[in-house]
Amino acid sequence: MTQMRNEKENGTTAMPVIAASYLGPALTPNRDGAWEEALLPLSADDLVQEIMGQPLRRAGRFIKLVCCGALSCLKSVPPEDLKGKKIGIFLATGLGNVDEILPFIKQVFKHDGGFPSPNQFANSVSNAAAFFLAKICEVKGVVLTISQEELSFESALWMAQSYLESGDIDLALVGGCDVFTPTVADYRERMNLTADNARLLPMGEGSSWLLVGNNGKKKLGDILAVEFHNKTVSPQYLSANEKIAQNCAQFLSAVAGNAGISLKGIKPTLLVGFRLPDTNAELWRRQGWIMEDYLPHCGISPTAAAFGIARAMQGSGNALYVHYNCHGSGKQALVAAATIL
Repeated sequence: MTQMRNEKENGTTAMPVIAASYLGPALTPNRDGAWEEALLPLSADDLVQEIMGQPLRRAGRFIKLVCCGALSCLKSVPPEDLKGKKIGIFLATGLGNVDEILPFIKQVFKHDGGFPSPNQFANSVSNAAAFFLAKICEVKGVVLTISQEELSFESALWMAQSYLESGDIDLALVGGCDVFTPTVADYRERMNLTADNARLLPMGEGSSWLLVGNNGKKKLGDILAVEFHNKTVSPQYLSANEKIAQNCAQFLSAVAGNAGISLKGIKPTLLVGFRLPDTNAELWRRQGWIMEDYLPHCGISPTAAAFGIARAMQGSGNALYVHYNCHGSGKQALVAAATIL
């Protein structure tokens, strides 16, 4: 059920996670591969061949990463479990297919109004990647691209939750994809990253996905809740670890209570987004939290949260997670997740 209260927008119905896949800059699915910011972007052709078995023609690099990330997730599910299911696609992206949009714009506006090629035009459409994916997967349900800058993935999860609750779909394929677009300086400027509002980490990219919904089969865990704090906070708040820890603890306590999960003897794990520039690990440990830093494995990108959450859902053992993220404007997003408890 979607609720509005106390200046918060909440999705409170748990979503079983049936499958998860994460892909970072090294383009090695479900592995923390080594990569260097200076070598990005890597060619995606070998990845396409590995995942799809054949070239993906008339598609730009953004589309290739979207399709490879999503198919890596779907391939871990037996085909019979998907047969006859109404599946929705919710693609989250902060910057979209910039690599395809820029050549299109230059062709039209910088070269005497020249005509772009049909491929340039097709790749520049904002929903092109989701369309390619739907066609490849033969999905005929809702197909959406959601862009809310660095809160895009959380917004996509929230929207998928709404569609699942309404019964419009049986399963939701929810992913976040953003690609490295040179130069590093331009990439950081597009995301408004400074030493005061973000962690000092290399830029990255990724395509990470969850298949969520209740199909009655084995699950990896649950997305317990998605919450947005619509009241923005000051830039100084971004370093207020103690206050953020308190908010995360209150959020998790309420979510666990709703889900019937006892927190006794459990140390929750914080997945920290890149907008928390001062991660005071000792303070969090004193508050009873375990800190898991996934960002060194994927770098900074608008939808890095998708990588962190999908990677956590593939972890072994029982665990409770809270992913904390904050927009540069101060709007906060929290996602609670649990592997099998």
